[in-house]
Amino acid sequence: MSATVQAPGPVLVGVDGSTRNASAVAWAAAEAASSSAPLVLVHDDGGSGEAAGRATLERAAAEVARIERQLRPTIQVLTAHGAAVGLVETAHELERAGRQQHSGQSAAGTATVVVGRRGAGGFRAMNLGSTARRLVHQDGPPTVVVPTGWDPATVEPSAPVVVDARCVDGEPDTPALAAAMARAHREQRPVVAVSVWSVPPEQARAGRSIAQVWAEYADRAERELDERLQPWRTAYPSVKVVAVATDRHPVAALLDQASGAELLVVPRGVTGCAVVEYADCPVIVV
Repeated sequence: MSATVQAPGPVLVGVDGSTRNASAVAWAAAEAASSSAPLVLVHDDGGSGEAAGRATLERAAAEVARIERQLRPTIQVLTAHGAAVGLVETAHELERAGRQQHSGQSAAGTATVVVGRRGAGGFRAMNLGSTARRLVHQDGPPTVVVPTGWDPATVEPSAPVVVDARCVDGEPDTPALAAAMARAHREQRPVVAVSVWSVPPEQARAGRSIAQVWAEYADRAERELDERLQPWRTAYPSVKVVAVATDRHPVAALLDQASGAELLVVPRGVTGCAVVEYADCPVIVV
């Protein structure tokens, strides 16, 4: 919750020219327009040559102009690294350039990488394509995975930003909460903060009734979640925050709450990797 003014970081979207990828381009265009961030269209030529790559990117740029007329995206063809590595390296290069351009109380923003859940690959049984899978598994910039067929026109004005608000290694995962709260504030949306709890096996065998043990842990989880969220409610008083403490499996709980959401925010890890495969809404892994 830094008070430093931060310039909007660039939005990079991987473009492969397939119809499955169109939703990712649409999300990136809407995000760049909403945040006043630079939009960069990136294509891995896969050995087909720079001319073919530029043609693919120019078609995507024309689609961006149709969606958001005020945007002037830049285009970049990757020729050596592969899509996942190239996107991450390009994001870091743009961040370094941004830091050199900003000084004083303004700081360069973090780049965001956007990809479709699946691209032009031929493995139809895969829910998650190889580029998206690699990006959400490895460390790197915030990565948004957009489902095929996602349409911004179908998102309700009141649709929430859903966030995995569990503690990680005993500490609240503030990057996920920070991203969710900042976005909800900017987009004037509510936040649904989901935290999953469980009863240790030794407690379940302690001789007390199941109902008594579960009620005790449920009450504790709700209080701990409210305490975790209080600083964020104070920092963003205009954002309505709904706390959901549940004993369901984290993947099932997040997918259920994210049905109809504007965005699902999750930390990197096993749960994040699982939800990106099945969520109906775009997912950002931070």
